[in-house]
Amino acid sequence: MKVMGKRFLVVADDFTGANDTGVQLKRYGMLVKVLLDGKQSDGEDSLVLDTESRALAAEAASRKVTEMLEGVDLSEFSFVIKKVDSTLRGNVAEEIAALDALYRSELIVFAPAFPDLGRTTVQGVHRLHGIRVSETEIGCDPKSPVVEDRLERILQAVFEEDVVQYGLAEIRGSLHLGEARICCFDSETNDDMQAVVRTVMATGKRVLWVGSAAIADMLLRTLRQVRPAFAICGSVSDVTRRQIHTAQKAGAHLVSMPVPEFLHGDAKRETYVEACSEILNQGRDVILLSSASYDRTEIERSVQAGKKCGMELLEIGTYVQNLLGEIGAAVLEKNEIAGIFLTGGDTAMGFLQRIGARGSSIQEEIAIGIPKLRILGGAYDGMSAVTKAGAFGSDGDILYALRKLKEWKD
Repeated sequence: MKVMGKRFLVVADDFTGANDTGVQLKRYGMLVKVLLDGKQSDGEDSLVLDTESRALAAEAASRKVTEMLEGVDLSEFSFVIKKVDSTLRGNVAEEIAALDALYRSELIVFAPAFPDLGRTTVQGVHRLHGIRVSETEIGCDPKSPVVEDRLERILQAVFEEDVVQYGLAEIRGSLHLGEARICCFDSETNDDMQAVVRTVMATGKRVLWVGSAAIADMLLRTLRQVRPAFAICGSVSDVTRRQIHTAQKAGAHLVSMPVPEFLHGDAKRETYVEACSEILNQGRDVILLSSASYDRTEIERSVQAGKKCGMELLEIGTYVQNLLGEIGAAVLEKNEIAGIFLTGGDTAMGFLQRIGARGSSIQEEIAIGIPKLRILGGAYDGMSAVTKAGAFGSDGDILYALRKLKEWKD
């Protein structure tokens, strides 16, 4: 199956990497085959080829790529991706060069970041959870130790032409590509990666995309123009707080409601509805939360502000629940979204009651104790949703839920 008439070819250097990239295509409704040889199958499936060459000597790895692709008609594919290890292990430059020679690329885009998994590139240096890859355990890998983590230098060791590195300031500003054919890109968030993809796709050139599984995800998000996901977080548990921070680091945008200011009458609901809408209109995921959900010190401030208004603790909680529900419902009235994530039982129930829902239809369990469902009844009947108890889950669960909400549906 094609996405908007497009087929993908992915060339990976190991089996697990082939599969973790293939599953990105599957998430968007594509039929995908992962093959251990270059015998091209009939039909319109996208293909992922595993050369199993990561641990080979450089010359042997290059030859393996060439041999694997002998029976493949590259002209049948709209997108060709050289999948590399997200920590840069293996014969990265040599395999890129081998595929480039066959594909005759007009532009090589090297963007290996995978922000959702802590793989980022800043100032041309590839990092794992903020630490240079060469200084982590990956630098001592017994089979494929990474001794060079500067993208430019990796490619300059093989290519005898200019290699240009684009930094975050350019990517987040007004990115314009120069004349160089080989380009490396910083990326710290998914927004950075999507900015690169949009700019490169606009050139209309025959591009060899080089990166981790994230590059396939970003290409498909751009092609399908996936709607953003919206989250409402009312839980003040430490578990949810860590989950919010993890999602924020990967690029989710936070709109935090200062509860004390609302209680004092110094904040307006419309301000926060517009803040959420502005971000969603840019195609970016938004998490609406109370200030106490992000910063534990805000809990006491909220309690004291409530007491000054003559409110008991339970009344303060109900006030925050209603406030989140009211603002969340107003955001939905103004925006089209892929689905909604709700955490905190009172928050979820308050929101569903506000939009007139009469229940939910369970679809699947996306993580232990975390269901994906469809809303039943009300103004948003059929909308996808994920709910989570406040103290449930691991640090990446909100981030994962937002991804699941944006998956392609029949």
